Amino acid sequence: MGDSLLKVYPEQFAVLTLNRPHKLNAVSKTMIHELIEQINEIEQTHEMKFLIVTGSGNKAFCSGGDLNDFHGDLEEEEAYQTLKPMQEILYKIATLPVPTIAWLNGLARGGGLEIASACDFRFAVPEENFGFIQGKLGISTGWGGGTLLYRRIDTQLAFQWLIEADLKKSDELLKMGFVQKIVNDRSISSDNKLLEPYLNRSADQMRLWKSQRLKYIDLDQLKQQMDDEVRACSRLWVSNEHKQAVQQFLSKK
Repeated sequence: MGDSLLKVYPEQFAVLTLNRPHKLNAVSKTMIHELIEQINEIEQTHEMKFLIVTGSGNKAFCSGGDLNDFHGDLEEEEAYQTLKPMQEILYKIATLPVPTIAWLNGLARGGGLEIASACDFRFAVPEENFGFIQGKLGISTGWGGGTLLYRRIDTQLAFQWLIEADLKKSDELLKMGFVQKIVNDRSISSDNKLLEPYLNRSADQMRLWKSQRLKYIDLDQLKQQMDDEVRACSRLWVSNEHKQAVQQFLSKK
C-alpha cells in the first residue's frame, strides 16, 4: 500500500486518498512522488467526470506536512526545494480539467487545508475542526494554499483566518463559504445522495464547466503568486520563531 492511493470508479469518477492514517495522513516525501504520478494519470483519463480527494481512516483528512521531512533545520533554499513540489501539485489540482472535491472526512491542519483549498469544492463531516495553523508556527502557508484561499472565500475573512490561525468548525466554514456541503459519511460511496448531481452529468459537461471556471482565473498570475508564497515561507522557515515553535511542538509530543 502506498502513501497515497488512486481508485477510479466505474461511474467515471476517481478518489485520491492520502493514506497515512497512523500519521493523520501527514504529507511525506514519498507521498509527494506518488501524488505527482497519480495526478498525471488523472489528467490523461479523458472520460473522468470529477475527482475527490480525501484521507484514509476516520480521524483526519490531512494534518499537514510530516515534520520528519518538513523539519525546522532546513536552510532557506532547502526549504524552498522541499516546499516547491507540493505547490506544483496544488496548482495541478486547482487547474485539473475536471471539477474536484475535497472530502474532509476528519480534521485538517496547515498544509491539509492548503490541499483542500486547491479543490473546487469542500464537503466536510460535522463537528470536526480545521485550521490554517501555520501562523502559530512562525511561518506562512507554504504550498500556495494561502493564495488559493483568497480565491475561495471573502478576502477579508481569508486575511483574518491566516493571521489568527484559529480552528474553525464545519458549520462555521459553511457560513464562510469555504465548505459547500456537510456530509454525514466519512467514507465515500457512489450512491451518496450528495454526489448525484455530479454523477448525473456527462464527462463533456463537467469539462466544459471547469474550462469556463478556469477562464475567470489568470493562470499565469496564479502560478506566480503561489510560487511567491513558497519563497516567502522559505524565508520565514529559517526564523528563530519557526525553529522555536517546531521544538515546542516536538517536546509536547
